[in-house]
Amino acid sequence: MKYFKEAQRLFEKAIENGIDEDDMRVVAKWPLDKVSLLFAAADQVRRIFFKNKVEPCTLMNIKSGGCCEDCSFCSQSSHNNADINVQDLSDPREIIRKCKESWSKGYPFCVVSSGRKLEPAEFETVCKALSECKGTGEKHASLGILSDDELKALFKAGVSFYNHNLETSRSFFGNIVTTHTYDDRYDTVMRIKTSGMRVCSGGIFGIGESWEHRIELCVDLRNLGVNIVPINFLNAIPGTRIEPLKESPLELLKIVSMFRLAMPNVTIKVSGGREANLGALQSMIFFAGANGYITGGYLTTQGAGIDADEQMIGALGLKNRGSSSRPSSNQINQKANNR
Repeated sequence: MKYFKEAQRLFEKAIENGIDEDDMRVVAKWPLDKVSLLFAAADQVRRIFFKNKVEPCTLMNIKSGGCCEDCSFCSQSSHNNADINVQDLSDPREIIRKCKESWSKGYPFCVVSSGRKLEPAEFETVCKALSECKGTGEKHASLGILSDDELKALFKAGVSFYNHNLETSRSFFGNIVTTHTYDDRYDTVMRIKTSGMRVCSGGIFGIGESWEHRIELCVDLRNLGVNIVPINFLNAIPGTRIEPLKESPLELLKIVSMFRLAMPNVTIKVSGGREANLGALQSMIFFAGANGYITGGYLTTQGAGIDADEQMIGALGLKNRGSSSRPSSNQINQKANNR
């Protein structure tokens, strides 16, 4: 009865304005044998704000490997010894082709590059290719730490969302990266907000951080007012400098629920490490509160595939929102007020 009442309380608080830090600590300590009650609260919050619609997205790794940053978990870092394919910038015609292919399935399309940022000529090539992707679909990008002018150039090229993950909390950041700071990332997110683009920013979990670090990151993302929060789970690639993830699938799903209850009207998108860590429980991301996911593969690892993901969401009675029918923030907030 105790946890039934607690789940009810968290649900009611979430739909008003999101749970606070003390509530997040309640989630952190939630026993796994009562986790279905927590999931029920998060799932109902998701349904109130997003009904049965989910938001998949496809990625294209347009420049792979050889990164000078020393992120301990990343197989693309030159500081690690992972055996991956190092690839120069993709042909612009391939970027355009992949974009149209993604749009034909109703998915937003995101270009992602390794490294702190692209060279000026490379950046110009990408902007030109994205400008030539004409249509009603969404274009997203994740190209590192950019200047104000570069962010505005992407917006002019039709990019509606820019992804730049904080990765982990400020207090834990130095344990995983030393070649740039948390403030470098935080300031970039602040500048995205003034560029005209919307913000996609989240983190990676299972890298040795505590629940307090997870709460700290959640609070920062909420205070920043980001629009999409990608939740990645560590998929430890041989040659990287980090231990494999130790948490159980249910413990990882609690993270999804905490973010949903803290940010009820934000898209929570489960991304890298979904298949590797959740396995047969990956469909539970939606019942834990997520309303988005990456499909078709990640940066250096393969996913279950678009067809398998479509079968999964179909079996759950969920539907792809489609890139042209995303509600505005005003519509989402109005929906909550009219509840």
